[in-house]
Amino acid sequence: MKNRLLILTLALCLIFSPLISYATGAGYNPDAYSGEITFSDSLYENDEIAEEPRVTFEYIKNEQQTPENTPVIGCKAAYLADPVSGKIFYEKNAHEKMYPASTTKILTALLVLENCDADDIVTVSQHAIDLKPVGYSSANLKAGEKLSVYTLLQAMLIPSANEAAYALAEHVSGSVESFAALSNKRAKELGCESLHFVNPNGVHDDNHYCSAYDLYLIARECRKYDVFNEIVNTRQFTVPATDIYPRNDRTYANTNELILPLSGNYYPRCNGIKTGHTTPAGECLVSSSTEDNLNLICVVLGGRITGGVNERFSDTKKLIDFVYDNYSRKLIADKSKPLTEINIENAVKDTPMLNVVLQTDIVTVAPNETDENNVITQISLPENLKAPIHENQVVGTVTYRADGMIYKTNLVAGNEIIKKPYWIYNSLISLAAILVIIMILSTVRKSKIRKAKRARRAG
Repeated sequence: MKNRLLILTLALCLIFSPLISYATGAGYNPDAYSGEITFSDSLYENDEIAEEPRVTFEYIKNEQQTPENTPVIGCKAAYLADPVSGKIFYEKNAHEKMYPASTTKILTALLVLENCDADDIVTVSQHAIDLKPVGYSSANLKAGEKLSVYTLLQAMLIPSANEAAYALAEHVSGSVESFAALSNKRAKELGCESLHFVNPNGVHDDNHYCSAYDLYLIARECRKYDVFNEIVNTRQFTVPATDIYPRNDRTYANTNELILPLSGNYYPRCNGIKTGHTTPAGECLVSSSTEDNLNLICVVLGGRITGGVNERFSDTKKLIDFVYDNYSRKLIADKSKPLTEINIENAVKDTPMLNVVLQTDIVTVAPNETDENNVITQISLPENLKAPIHENQVVGTVTYRADGMIYKTNLVAGNEIIKKPYWIYNSLISLAAILVIIMILSTVRKSKIRKAKRARRAG
């Protein structure tokens, strides 16, 4: 009797108490990662295989370090940032209303590129010629000349021809007034805060203004166009001969001396973009630079010429040098190095450990002295990772914070995890169930037999 009770007890335990190795979840190796790990079931995407890296980033200005050697400049307003990440390296009165002068033409170029083909033909109107005030820059265009949009963009952006801006505005919108309305609408779409333009070229008007930050946003959008980048980095331009003006003598140098090797302001790091000048606006410049895969857009407004030095050029060089001398691109997360290991309890003995890896490297722009001690890492993993797990399957996320930049990407399985075969366990369960049934039937049968014997004896 005691043996039967023991067998029955063991059988019931097999049925109602699953093997511990199948019931437990994931555990991580605390020696594999020293940062913060949080757990959340919501992160586990059981069937998703990561084929393309997905990285999101955010810039938090208040978390950025302020270098001790930040330059002092003479221009009244400035804004310097990385157009890819939005990271700001320098600001001075960046959101105050300023007169932009001919840097206005950057927005005109953007609207032309968005609404025209480069080989469209434009007829320069007499009205466009007459609108240019005396003393403002010109490419000596003539009324009735038929020129391509590309040529007029060159004329407007290289020698800063004001009549070219008027001609392009009329081509896009039919009138200068309609084009101004389009300019203000598009600027608002780009996120400009204070911009209000009344013309396409920056001829002075008290109601024509914007901020350094506004010009940065416009330049950032323009830099998406190869045609624009090509033109603003062109050192010299010749207006082609036409039926109305058959000579090829209308040749002009770029007004941006930073890209002219023979000028006293030549600056090899610069590859654009546009100058501006009026007496109320002062010396203005929107410039761009690319070095070591770090792109910069720099805006300076309200500069002066003192002692033969034009502040728009000297300040721009000072600011861009400051960034390249103090910042560099840093690899803060290497996908070739597993972040942590997790013990998957229901895996076969040959593959119990899951290597958790990054989908992609994370590279940021940070001060030169930045190292792993300046990077805050947070890993988020699900509480119950269970086999099977496929290689490159999404298993969690990781967040990195470095000098104001926050990056988040998926964590994926670096190896395959095979699930323990359940047929052995299921067989044990089935066998135990059969034993229990046999024992119950046997007990019932024996009980009936005993009752029958007692009844016969009693009779």
